[in-house]
Amino acid sequence: MFTPFSESGQPALAVVDQIVETLVREGLDGLYVLGATGQGPALSLEDRKQVAERVVNASAGRVPVIVHVGCISTGDAVELARHASEIGADAISSVPPIFYPCTPEALFEHYRRVGGETDLPFYPYHHFMFGESMLADPEYPERLLSLPNIAGMKITVRDLFLFGILQRHTHGRLNLFSGADELMCHAAVSGAVGAIGTFYNLFGPTCQAVRKAFVAGEFARGKAFMAVFQGTIDRLLRSGGVYAFLRTAMKLKYEIEIGPGAAPSTYGTVSWKDDEVRAVIQEVEEAGRGG
Repeated sequence: MFTPFSESGQPALAVVDQIVETLVREGLDGLYVLGATGQGPALSLEDRKQVAERVVNASAGRVPVIVHVGCISTGDAVELARHASEIGADAISSVPPIFYPCTPEALFEHYRRVGGETDLPFYPYHHFMFGESMLADPEYPERLLSLPNIAGMKITVRDLFLFGILQRHTHGRLNLFSGADELMCHAAVSGAVGAIGTFYNLFGPTCQAVRKAFVAGEFARGKAFMAVFQGTIDRLLRSGGVYAFLRTAMKLKYEIEIGPGAAPSTYGTVSWKDDEVRAVIQEVEEAGRGG
């Protein structure tokens, strides 16, 4: 889920309510907040707490809320995990420690402390930027399964062989979510039970319908849609203006202003004309309908 910002760079809490209402109304299955898309690591602990509490209150139990608590410091991540439990979140998630390289031993001690701080289900978040080699470690699945309150993972990798091997070696005991939007249907073949990603803020119902149809056996529909969806994501990534596109798109489609984002991640992005954005939205949604 996006975290909306005011022009001064502070979280726009009233707009958080708008986004939650929109995503719930659109029928999404849950909310993952303050991850990379939600720019959680760029915010202070107090801002993260305020946003998390606002999301939980606005969702009012209608959909589950997973709060991402990953930080540079294990202590800060533990504090955010404790807060998530206090406000009534449904689960917590964490990337590996940010910035400092860590050994597998340090990583799993970090996860053990964060996951064991509360009774909430815990979802470690692995991203390819942290390296994919660790997923190939034969001991990795066993270590995962030994973590306190482990319920699953969010896995953003493009090597779906590793995704599938991890699913096999955890014996179906973990709910593995795909974090690579561009591999939404492909990851289902490798054992993903669902998908968590940036573009579902904008195309949630379309992607949800296509993925469900694909899993139910409509291979041709999934293949046709993913060709368009991947082309769109590739174009946006190459443009250098993904956030600018999404900001304009959310305004045009839902009349929601998500704001300028948190510095520095949104510096230097190119602008998009409204007609260009409308055309992209129409192309993706038509592809989802089989158009």
